[in-house]
Amino acid sequence: MHNALYAQAGGITSVINASAAGVIETLRSYGQTPRIYAAINGIEGLLDEKLVDLTNISETTLERLKRLPGGAFQACRFDLDTIENRPDQYERLLQIFSHYDIGTFFYNGGNGSMLTAQKVADYCQSKGYPLRCIGVAKTIDNDLALSHCSPGFGSAAKFLASHFLQATLDVQSMSASSTKFFVMEAMGRNVGWLALSAGLVKDVIADLPLIILPAERAFDESAFLARVTDLINSHGYCVCMASEGLRDANGKSLAVAREEHANGKVYTQYGGVAQKLAQQVEHALNIKTHSANPDYLQRSSALCVSATDWQMAYEAGAAAVHAAHKGEHGILPLVQKTQDTPFRWHFENFALADVAELEARVPDHFLTADGMDITEQALEYLRPLVKGERDMKWHDGLPDLRPITWTQVEKKLPDFKK
Repeated sequence: MHNALYAQAGGITSVINASAAGVIETLRSYGQTPRIYAAINGIEGLLDEKLVDLTNISETTLERLKRLPGGAFQACRFDLDTIENRPDQYERLLQIFSHYDIGTFFYNGGNGSMLTAQKVADYCQSKGYPLRCIGVAKTIDNDLALSHCSPGFGSAAKFLASHFLQATLDVQSMSASSTKFFVMEAMGRNVGWLALSAGLVKDVIADLPLIILPAERAFDESAFLARVTDLINSHGYCVCMASEGLRDANGKSLAVAREEHANGKVYTQYGGVAQKLAQQVEHALNIKTHSANPDYLQRSSALCVSATDWQMAYEAGAAAVHAAHKGEHGILPLVQKTQDTPFRWHFENFALADVAELEARVPDHFLTADGMDITEQALEYLRPLVKGERDMKWHDGLPDLRPITWTQVEKKLPDFKK
C-alpha cells in the first residue's frame, strides 16, 4: 500500500481544519495507509519538501485540530506555472511523490486550487505514476460550481449575519441623534453570496431598512442614494451590506486596495467599498455614517462556526478519502442537497476538469428586481447553512485556540528553486 499526502491552499475558512481531520480519521478507519503526511504551505511547501508526518497524531491533537480556525498546515497562494514554462516544477512534484511513496494526494481548496490539483493529476497520469489526486472542497465565497454550497461558507455567513444584526441594533438605538447609515463590506470579488447573509437579519427584525449590494448587479449610485433616502425617511436609519467586488455599469470596481504583480500575473486585492459607499451617502445626504470591513474576521471566527457547516467540512474530507478508496482519480466530491426539511445532503464526485476555475454566481431569482435586496428563495437557501453551534473551550478568558506546533520531517532531497 502507498502513503497519503494532504495540503491546504488558497484563502482559509474557519472549518478547513475539520476537513483535515476528516481526511486523517477516515484514512485511519480504512487501516490501509502506512503513512499520512501533510505539506506545510500547500503546493509551494510541497515543492520545498516541507512535510509533517501525521501517522501517529494523538487524539488530543486531532480534537484541537477540529476546533482551530485558520490553516493549521498553512495554506498558500501559489500557482504552478505551465508545464511548457516550468517543467521542472512538475518533475520536482513527481520526485517528492516518488520519494515518499505517495499514492494519494488530497488538495483542500477552492476554484483556483482545483486547477492546480488538475495540473498535478494530468502530469502524473502522463508519466504513468500511480497517484490518485483528489480535491477537498472549501471556500467562504460559495462559488464552487456544481455544488449546492461550499464548506466554509455557512460559518462565514453566520459570522456576518450575527455581527450585522448587532451593528443594526446599535444604529437603530442611536439613529435619532447620531448615525443614520451603516454599511458592512463582505468578501466576494466576483460573487455576492456572502453579502446575501445580511438578509438573515430580517428573520429577527421583520421591517429591516436594508440594502444588499451583491457583486452580480452593477452599482447605480443614483438608485442607491434614492433608496437610502427613502429608507431613512421611513425608518429613521438604513443599513447596508455590499460585496467587496462591487462594480459600476462599465465594469469598474468601486474600490481596490492594491494590485500586485507576480509570476506574470496581476493580483487585485479588493477592499474599501464600504467606506466609499458611506462617503457617498454622507456627502449626498449630509448625515452621519459609519462603515465596517470585517476582512479576515469573517473567514477566521471560531466563535461563529455553524454546526451544519462544520459537519459538511468534516464530511468533505471523509468523502475525498472514500473516493480514493474506490479508486477514483482527478475528482472533487461536492455537496448535493437531498432533502429540504430537515436539511440533508450527500457528496457526489465530479471531475476536477469540470470544476476548476468555474464560478457559481448568485442566481437572479435570489435577488429582487432592483438588485438591492434578496428574495424569500434566497433566505430559504441560507437558513439551514448557518444553523447550529459548536461548543467553544475557553482558557483564561479567551478562546482556547493555541496553535499546533508541527515537527517537519528531515529533508532528504536537494533544495529546489521555485
